[in-house]
Amino acid sequence: MAMVKDGERAADAHGEGGFRHRGDVVTRRAALAVAALAGAAAAAPGRAAAAARAARPPADAIQDILDTALTGERLAITFYYTALTTPAVMHDPRLGGPSADPNHPGQPPGGNPANVKTLQAALDAEVKHAAALVVAGGQSPFVRFYFPVGTFDALGSPAQPNTVLGRLDILETAFVGAYAAAARQFMLLGRPDLAPVVARIMGVEAEHRALGRLIVGVDPVRPLKPELTPIGTVADAARALDPFLTGRAGEGFAGRPMGPIPLPTATQTARVIGRYQTRIVRSFLSGGAHG
Repeated sequence: MAMVKDGERAADAHGEGGFRHRGDVVTRRAALAVAALAGAAAAAPGRAAAAARAARPPADAIQDILDTALTGERLAITFYYTALTTPAVMHDPRLGGPSADPNHPGQPPGGNPANVKTLQAALDAEVKHAAALVVAGGQSPFVRFYFPVGTFDALGSPAQPNTVLGRLDILETAFVGAYAAAARQFMLLGRPDLAPVVARIMGVEAEHRALGRLIVGVDPVRPLKPELTPIGTVADAARALDPFLTGRAGEGFAGRPMGPIPLPTATQTARVIGRYQTRIVRSFLSGGAHG
């Protein structure tokens, strides 16, 4: 995978280019893993920290939320792209089987094209989420990310944290919690126009989590309940992101982490996504989706 310098093609491809704007076992384990992922971020903030946040101008708080969300989307893009381009993952018979090419997966029983399409569509959705956040004003300097050792060694399952599907479940659960917090904060900060933007993204992240569970036959309906993530504010999510941005010790980052893995370029993601792009649903009542 070609390395990309900070602020060059990767940043341009997924956040600034084109628009030219400024630079019950699985559920419980996922909830516990996300709680641990947030770590200290889940603890109630001290009075000094709370007072400092309350004193910040609303514009700064809004910018922080958008910037953190964009960083999270870039992490997600890197995660799905790396999963779809890692032979150890793609050779699993539940994905490509004998073929590690996401655009030419093996057929059942040696492969499962439908599952590959699910991950391709998830990657495409994350790319579009990042673009939407940039249009809203989001900025991020991060174009390299770290992951716990073993994350891309196997497809695994949602019950195995240090595998692709386990990490998918943890990350998407955290994203759902972060976007729920963002929607609330935008309303409180006087930007109700931004609340629907993040609410729509939140819904798609929840779909990604459900589809990841379906890949291994886990019933995604049974665990439906109010979100149990410890993310009360987007600042909590920003602290939880730190190990993925720095490689420093954090939950699941025992020993030396994998990385840094560069954010893929727009050309790279388009090649992996192929023709399995997502479409914008303008109305759920009209009986169809429209691009």
